[in-house]
Amino acid sequence: MKICIVSQTFAPQEEGGAEISARLGAIELGQRHDVTVLALGKDGDVLAPPGETRLPGGIRVVRLPWNNSYLPLPRKSSANILRRASWHVRTALGAICPEQLTQFLKREKFDLIYAQNSAYMQPALFQAARSANVPICLHVRDYGLLCPKTSMFRNGHNCDRPCLDCKILNGRMRKMAGAGMTIIAVSDALRQRFADNGVLQDADWHVMHNTNATLESYDKTILGRHRPSAPVFTFGYLGAIAAEKGVADLVRAFVSLPQHGNAKLLIAGRGRDADLAKLKRLAKDAPVEFKGFVRPEEIYRVADVIIVPSRWHEPQSRILVEAPIYGVPVIGTSRGGTTEIIHEHQTGWHYDPDKPDALSGLLAKALSIGQKNWWEKRDEIFPGLANFKGTAEQSGYYARLETILLSAAQR
Repeated sequence: MKICIVSQTFAPQEEGGAEISARLGAIELGQRHDVTVLALGKDGDVLAPPGETRLPGGIRVVRLPWNNSYLPLPRKSSANILRRASWHVRTALGAICPEQLTQFLKREKFDLIYAQNSAYMQPALFQAARSANVPICLHVRDYGLLCPKTSMFRNGHNCDRPCLDCKILNGRMRKMAGAGMTIIAVSDALRQRFADNGVLQDADWHVMHNTNATLESYDKTILGRHRPSAPVFTFGYLGAIAAEKGVADLVRAFVSLPQHGNAKLLIAGRGRDADLAKLKRLAKDAPVEFKGFVRPEEIYRVADVIIVPSRWHEPQSRILVEAPIYGVPVIGTSRGGTTEIIHEHQTGWHYDPDKPDALSGLLAKALSIGQKNWWEKRDEIFPGLANFKGTAEQSGYYARLETILLSAAQR
C-alpha cells in the first residue's frame, strides 16, 4: 500500500509527542509499505526548507511551503500576542496552498492519507484529499481541530465548548461531518470531546492508546526497574513548563510537605523564562531541581514516581506509558485520558486537581511508605506494573493499526 503520512512538522525538527508518534509510525509502516511523509517547510529555515529529502533509514520527506511567519512547532511560540493572533488568522485563512497540495496527491497516487499530526493543515488537507479522491485516516492527538491552541484551556480553566475566537478561527472545521473518513483517537476521553461538540460525528472512530514505541526504542539498562536509584525519595516531572500542565500545583504541593527535606523534586522540560522564574520563586529553598531539557531516561533512571499534574484534559500523555515500562509508578490527575491508563492498568494513583491538598496528600502518602518499602512492595501497591503491556510488540499496536489503515483505504 502506498501511504502518505502527514505530520506538519517532522524530524529533524524539535519533537513533541505527536511528532515522535509520526516518526515511529513512518519507520514501522515503511518496513511493509511504500511510505512518504508530507510535512511543512519554510523558506530560509535551516532544518525544514521546502522540497524533498531522505532521512536516515530511507524515510522520504516532502515539505510543502508554509505561507506564514513561522512553522507550527510543538513548543509554544515566544512571539507577542498580536503576532500570534495574526499567525492564527493567517493559518485559518489558509497558510498552505490547497491547489499545490491537491496536485501533489494526484501526482503521487497514494492509496491512503494517514494524517498523524495535521491540525494546522486543515481544512486544506481534507479538501485536497477529496479532490484527489484519496481516502483519509486522521489520527487525533489533541483538540487542534476544535481549538487553535490545541488544549481547550484558557485563563486557568478548561473549555467545554470552543470560545468565540476559536469558533471564528475553526469555523470551517466544525461544519465537517466526516462521512467516509476514519479517525483514531488516543483516548476515549478525546473521542468523547469531539462527539460532545458535534465535530466529525459521521466518521468511523477508533481508540488506540499511545503504545506505539517498540522495545528497541527503550533504554534496556532501566527497563522494569525494581529498586531505588537515588539517595532520597525522588519525585519526577517530564514535559512542557506551561500553565495547563499543572507544574505550579506540583511545586506548591511538594513545598507544603513537612518532610520534603527527605525528598527531592526533579522538573525536566522547557518553558518560557517568565514561567520558569515563577516556579523557582514558588520552590523557595526546597530541594527542587530544574533540569531543563534532558533525555527522559535521565529522570526515569532516578525517579521513584513520576507526576503528571495536568490541569487540562490531556488526551493521553506518552509519560503514562513510558514510566510503567521502566517500572516507575505514576501519580496523575483525573483529567482527560489519564485515568484510562492509571486506573484501568493499576499503574499509579490519580486525584482531582481542584480538591485542595489532594496532590500533597498523595505525595505525603508515598513518602510515608518510605523509599525502601515503596520498591519492595511496588507490585502489591501497583499490581499492573509487573505485566504492563506498553510496548508496540506487547500491545500489538501496529497489527491493529494496519488493520484500521487497510480498512480505511477501502472506504
